[in-house]
Amino acid sequence: MLQSLRIKNIALIEDCFLEFGENLNVLSGETGAGKSVIIDSLAFCLGARADKTLIRYGETLASVEAVFDLSSSPAVKRKMTDMGMDDEDLLIIYRSMTENKSEIRLNGRPATLSMLKEITRLLVDILGQHENQSLLSVSSHIELLDQYGEDSIGALKDKVGSLYREYKEVERRLSDLGNESDRARKMDILKYQIDEIAAAELKIGEEEELLSARDRFRNSEKIVTAVAQSAASLDGDDAFSVQTAISSAMNALRSVTSFDKKLEEHYERLDQAYTEIKDITEELNSYAESFDFDEATASYVEKRVDLIRSLKRKYGGSVEEVLNSYKQFSEEYSFLMSADEMAEELNRKEIQLREKLISASETLSKARHSSAEKLSKEIEKELSELGMKGSIFEVSFESGEDFLSPEGFDRVEFLISPNPGEPLRSLAKIISGGEMSRFMLALKVITARIDGIGTLVFDEVDAGISGRIGEVVAEKLVLVSRSRQVLTITHLPQVAAVSDRHFLIEKTTERGKTHTSIYPLTEEGVLREIERLSAGVGTYGALHAKELRELANKKKASLI
Repeated sequence: MLQSLRIKNIALIEDCFLEFGENLNVLSGETGAGKSVIIDSLAFCLGARADKTLIRYGETLASVEAVFDLSSSPAVKRKMTDMGMDDEDLLIIYRSMTENKSEIRLNGRPATLSMLKEITRLLVDILGQHENQSLLSVSSHIELLDQYGEDSIGALKDKVGSLYREYKEVERRLSDLGNESDRARKMDILKYQIDEIAAAELKIGEEEELLSARDRFRNSEKIVTAVAQSAASLDGDDAFSVQTAISSAMNALRSVTSFDKKLEEHYERLDQAYTEIKDITEELNSYAESFDFDEATASYVEKRVDLIRSLKRKYGGSVEEVLNSYKQFSEEYSFLMSADEMAEELNRKEIQLREKLISASETLSKARHSSAEKLSKEIEKELSELGMKGSIFEVSFESGEDFLSPEGFDRVEFLISPNPGEPLRSLAKIISGGEMSRFMLALKVITARIDGIGTLVFDEVDAGISGRIGEVVAEKLVLVSRSRQVLTITHLPQVAAVSDRHFLIEKTTERGKTHTSIYPLTEEGVLREIERLSAGVGTYGALHAKELRELANKKKASLI
């Protein structure tokens, strides 16, 4: 339900704030006062095109903020949750525009135009204009028809949906299998990949060992030379080798250790160092003597490293990933080995499911046709009561296997001939706004409890009518407003008389500037507005207005 609407700098409106009631909200005023601006502002807030010409002259920013109570709108709350928004009972829509840009915020968070439209299409229908009308979208007609015939259609539609999903799953599995030649080609590729990896006999950690061996082979000459030099430095022919130097140092200390015990300690440490150096020298000499550069082994290591790296480039960034690929290839190969049998079984199942799906769709289509006939009669009756006697309404069907979907194989569109002798046409091609509004009103009287939209806006639904038909329009609006919030612009005293909340729209000029103001009326104000709309003057006009209001209240009470 629309709780409030704040409009700033739209057309002649500088700043206005409106709080709406739950049932029938009526807006009225003199011609040219700016009633359509209210609808245009709401439409802009709901996602209509940002018309820069609506920005008030002399201002740079125009904005509209709408506050909705979602406590009775679970579908809207689910949609918000799907969009990553919090599950709240209040939705604040803010939209602004300048000459260069526009901004949208949902509960304070930036949003896109598509997000806004996704949500608001579930909140409001503006009827009588060619914007924000769910009923003008042909795609919504089948859903509306199914909601109307829920008792006979619901279970059938569920069955079709279930069969369709099962059928598409079989199709998907067959697609994954591919045809016989595709499977053969795939198996050849898998066999090559499996054999290639298997032949390599990869082991975890092998690559690191090979790389170490390769470095040793590649640098064998350096290694042998360095070891020989190191051993010679420790104990070689050079008089200045490490062992010779340590031996000389020990000989020098040996003759004086008896004179000072501390020197004996140093002598022992030199002795230990001499022994350690001697062991190292022997090990280095042994390493140099035993170092064997085998060209065959070196070649094997090089080729093995190249093989492992080639497999890693093809099948993964590591040996572990290559082995995982081997496992996957083997499983897929085993699966394809039995694919012919599986494909045969799936093909049989696909044929059976398609037959069942078509049969169920035919049954569903018959139920829809039956509901369509009932809906057509009800709408034509309502239109006749609304002054459109002779109007013809028809639900057009286009059906066939090419249209198979979770909803069956029907394509549905609502057609109407508003005047005798005129051909049936799409709703979107109806030229008269008044006819469109009355048709929408007729449809909403029938469907108000099933479409789930909480707020209906009728833009001059009473255009071009008066007298008894005006009373019927008022009665229909009351009926719809018992289950939905209704906002309507009117010129009829009969409609004003049944209002639950009435707003007056006035245009004034102050200091050379024109302003449009909107404010709620008291009961006394409602009576004066009924009097004005009735073109009554003086005492009799006031009495007529009072009588009309009293009769309207009695009528409203009888309709509850």
